[in-house]
Amino acid sequence: MKLDKLIEKLSPRLSHRSLIAMIVILSVAIIALLGIIFRNDVILPLSSLTSHSEDSNVASMPPLVVIDPGHGGSEPGAGSGSINEKEITLAISLEVEKILNEKNIDNILTRSNDTAVSLEDRAKLANEKKSTLFISIHNNSFTDPASHGVLTTYNPYSPIGKSNAEIMQSKLKTLGMYNRKIVPRPNLYVLRHTKMPSLLLEIGFISNKNDLKLLTSSDFQKKCAIQIVKGIEEILETNATASSESSSEV
Repeated sequence: MKLDKLIEKLSPRLSHRSLIAMIVILSVAIIALLGIIFRNDVILPLSSLTSHSEDSNVASMPPLVVIDPGHGGSEPGAGSGSINEKEITLAISLEVEKILNEKNIDNILTRSNDTAVSLEDRAKLANEKKSTLFISIHNNSFTDPASHGVLTTYNPYSPIGKSNAEIMQSKLKTLGMYNRKIVPRPNLYVLRHTKMPSLLLEIGFISNKNDLKLLTSSDFQKKCAIQIVKGIEEILETNATASSESSSEV
């Protein structure tokens, strides 16, 4: 029944004051009903915006880089006389850490002193911290002392492993060592058991006297760290751009 007809029907039975009160009550009820409908229309988009904001915060989290100095403690790695791989990899890694800190790039070392860390624990740390990139630093060695140079190894089962390795090797080949390019290594534990993009760098041969002379130089170690960080920065930028473009296509 329409409001005007209802009022017309009831008006003979109601006083003027009662009629006015009824009109006010009906008006308030109608306004409240419209308010509920309107409010529901607004609440849904707001909840959607909140969810989107949370997703954006996750996507915008700063990158975390894990630097893994090879060997350590009772595991000296390759050696030449009194010089061990574990000492050189740690020295270079500490320089990398220093530069990353200066650039405000979050990072963690799997070891910061001469302690033994299992391969399982290295990968576990990176996975638990949900790191963005894992870089393991090593030195090479071979029975032929003529073997020399620098190379980057990667997991061939990773869809971006090769491209990341190419970026890193493009920086390392400027160190003045022979460029051994990139090498797929599907069986390396830390490359296969880390859930994020990962690389293992073989910087020079301890078994080669010319490479060893460079590796034990503090100036070379700093130069090496600079190039590693340049590679890290480009990899992070490249991967972030690719991830953003992929997300926008969904």
